[in-house]
Amino acid sequence: MKFTRAKWFGAGAWIGLSWMAMVCAGLSGAQGVSTTTVEGTVYLANGQPGSGTLEINWPAFTTSNNLAVGAGSLYVTVGADGQVSVNLAPNQGATPAGLFYTAVYYMSDGTVAARRRDRMGVRQRLR
Repeated sequence: MKFTRAKWFGAGAWIGLSWMAMVCAGLSGAQGVSTTTVEGTVYLANGQPGSGTLEINWPAFTTSNNLAVGAGSLYVTVGADGQVSVNLAPNQGATPAGLFYTAVYYMSDGTVAARRRDRMGVRQRLR
């Protein structure tokens, strides 16, 4: 049996498609960055639960599992009862070391001008 040019091309196309299918299957199994829920109650200076908006910012980093997290920001609503909950990528053991999430509080009592900044370190939750 003699292979003609068309048959060689057909075999090459099948090999190429097989490689593409394997690469796509490998990429679809790629692991995403797991997150940890950070939650709590926000209080005003007078001791009452406060509502408003929480702005969370972070620099780019690599998790302890060697997964990349791009720099970004997130706005989260603080409920009327002061409750807030947000999912963040753990930065404990991350590279570069010593980085933190920065939180800026925009509170309903008008303390926007006196923005308070907190630095948060987030650990991965053990199950």
